[in-house]
Amino acid sequence: MSEPAPDRYDLYERAAQSPDMQARFLRALHEAPAGEPVTLGEDFCGTGAVARAFLALDPRHRAVCVDRDPEPLERLRRLAGDEPRLAVVRGDAAEADAPAGIIAALNFSIGERRTREDLLAYLRAARSRLVEQAGAPGVMVLDVYGGTDAFVTGESEVELRDGVRYVWEQRHADPLTGMVENAMHFLPAEGPELRDAFVYHWRLWSVPELADALAEAGFARLAVYDRFGDCIDDAGRVYPWPVTNPDELDENFVVYIAAWTR
Repeated sequence: MSEPAPDRYDLYERAAQSPDMQARFLRALHEAPAGEPVTLGEDFCGTGAVARAFLALDPRHRAVCVDRDPEPLERLRRLAGDEPRLAVVRGDAAEADAPAGIIAALNFSIGERRTREDLLAYLRAARSRLVEQAGAPGVMVLDVYGGTDAFVTGESEVELRDGVRYVWEQRHADPLTGMVENAMHFLPAEGPELRDAFVYHWRLWSVPELADALAEAGFARLAVYDRFGDCIDDAGRVYPWPVTNPDELDENFVVYIAAWTR
């Protein structure tokens, strides 16, 4: 009997996400006092792994997940069950209207906005959804990769548990337009391979381009982080510290850009 194909969404979460640490990082960026409930809006959410982890941090947290693709949303609904604190919305994130204290567009999903006009429309819509909670301003968080190899084609490989090899491929990159094509492949030691499990055609925005757009969209201040936190306390709270000198960045990097409403 042949081996069943592995679940691509499970492999994606294992390869490309750290939901618990991402959830703790997002809560740390929100300036409400520890212990205060906050609502997370996870845009371009896929299976909502970060939102599910965020709900697990505090029984009073709430989350809104938005995505256009019905397949991962169906998986999210199965995993979340009848969780009353979670709202799942199928649609364009730029048209969502559910309020939140935090809005996160992670896993490079901001690249889905391929023109500056579309980018600004989305950021302005997100800014309008952000509300103050527990007296703290709303915050939006994006991530992006960059560095010397940002527009270099090629592959990188990581071995996941159970002997699955995860391959990230940048198969096309145009530094004149900023457009890239990336693919994720999963190659188990036994059983069928999942090549092109996920393929992305998107705009690779730079940090200053995103910073300028966030300011134009109405955000008041901004910080850049290259890690989730420099320390974690006994309660599981992380303490992120922003990058203040470009020399702190690696030659190739992934950074998180946080922008507050005031």
